[in-house]
Amino acid sequence: KRVKRNSETMKVVGIAIVRTAAELNEPVTLTMACDLTSFGFFQRQSVKEMLTFLTKTFMKRTEPGQRQSVTHEGYVVHCYVRSDGLGGTVTTDQEYPARVAFVLLGQL
Repeated sequence: KRVKRNSETMKVVGIAIVRTAAELNEPVTLTMACDLTSFGFFQRQSVKEMLTFLTKTFMKRTEPGQRQSVTHEGYVVHCYVRSDGLGGTVTTDQEYPARVAFVLLGQL
């Protein structure tokens, strides 16, 4: 018996690699990739700005060596900062497994 899956479930919206350090006032986004195809054309810029803001905000609040998941408006931002200050975020919908997101972040 085949189970039909909805293509809209379990979605990664954005991935960012960020440098945080005590001497830096703000986290520095080294690179960011966003999949905004599920949003309307006129919404895409504001969604990208929201992802950038959430990435910087939650990376500031994540201590080195710590992992955390924060829910915001139906999306989950998974954060991880290594002890050397390099970290990343994976922004997903609520259906995406946290463990998979943290395995991805652990590959930094």
